[in-house]
Amino acid sequence: MRSLRLLLVLLAILATIVTVVFVATITSDEGVDTPQPSQGFGEPSTTVSPSVTLSQPPTVDMFGNRLEVPADEAGAILPQAADARIDPARPDYLTAVPARLQWQRIWGGAAVPVSGGDGPTRIEDGVATGFARTPQGAAVAAMDAIGRVHAAPDHIWQQVVRDRFYGGGEVLVDKFARSRANTPGVARFVTVPEGVRVQPGFRVDLAVVQLAVRSTSGYAIATWPMVWVEGDWRIRVPDDIESLWRPATPVASLSGFGDWKARS
Repeated sequence: MRSLRLLLVLLAILATIVTVVFVATITSDEGVDTPQPSQGFGEPSTTVSPSVTLSQPPTVDMFGNRLEVPADEAGAILPQAADARIDPARPDYLTAVPARLQWQRIWGGAAVPVSGGDGPTRIEDGVATGFARTPQGAAVAAMDAIGRVHAAPDHIWQQVVRDRFYGGGEVLVDKFARSRANTPGVARFVTVPEGVRVQPGFRVDLAVVQLAVRSTSGYAIATWPMVWVEGDWRIRVPDDIESLWRPATPVASLSGFGDWKARS
């Protein structure tokens, strides 16, 4: 039971509960605020599907959201264009869809986002790195880390915890190991979120990402603090690791959340 809750909470970008079991936790899109920005401007406000080497036709997650199927199970990066990033002056800067966003299915299960402007720029040994120092880059990094830690095979997911989570160390690795053992097949619950946003107050060293998913009573939101450490975004593990297992916050609507679903 506890592992199920972890899945919902911890999976915050992913999953939404299949009919009866899960209540997930993800972001919402609202927001504005003029934050301290990063590099580059952009204009895309809708998601598209850039070209990438595919092994199969596209598929869908359990809610019918489009997922590309890359030739490499670990996913594929897209050509990057920094000048396509969202303009920090835009009123929807904290919720706007990243440049040329695409959702990919990795290791036959989890859905993870990749952008043509906000990263990742590299996937090596199953671990993605190189996310832009933007609100979009932070949100993509959060969802990527959550998807990989639940979908990647042994020896890869452990490295994801060590590289993409700041704090927690081997204690967090052990907790994920128990969660994965108790909830086999959990990766399929890592779906495209219903809404995404970065909270007001974004700074180039801290971005508080919120992900919203469906729940039995409407939607549930999970909050993921992201910190910029050694040149990339990483999930900031709280001092009290147990707090990662707290239930997601229920909400009735997605007012103010950004819609990051693929349109083509």
